[in-house]
Amino acid sequence: MENVIIRKTRNEDMEKIMTLITEVFSGEQSIPKDLIPIPEEMSPQWWCAENNGIIVGSVALFWDQGTWHMGRFAVSPEQRGKHLGSRLIKTALHDIFSSGIQEICCEARDTTVHIIKKYGGEVTGKAVPFYEGTVTPMILRLDSYTDADDLLFCKELGKIHD
Repeated sequence: MENVIIRKTRNEDMEKIMTLITEVFSGEQSIPKDLIPIPEEMSPQWWCAENNGIIVGSVALFWDQGTWHMGRFAVSPEQRGKHLGSRLIKTALHDIFSSGIQEICCEARDTTVHIIKKYGGEVTGKAVPFYEGTVTPMILRLDSYTDADDLLFCKELGKIHD
């Protein structure tokens, strides 16, 4: 997959991330630009995918109304279909659950629903219209988190016993 690195973001990445997610959310999904940024009071944490110095993917974790949420998941069009989104979400989930967070919620587009389900996520309601397309409410709990590619990590979390 070329030279893609998945990592936590740095402050200097944020302008590039905002450009990417604005192009995806506003340009492709008709979401108003003023709804895209995550306010600082929501304690956003970001992960990104970087390919040869170019930000090609992002996802965020943020605190909203007493719950941790995952969102602002975007992959540049030319990088789609290469499992970059799965790698990005996997890295974020690994970090999130390693930090002691017990559950996260999200409102996911169809493609993301499949990725979150792969890691043990559950659909919690019906898909609802959201600008161009629909979003489906989901939850992923630490106790249902599965990562078949990283059994050692699951063992460290106490999910697999000798």
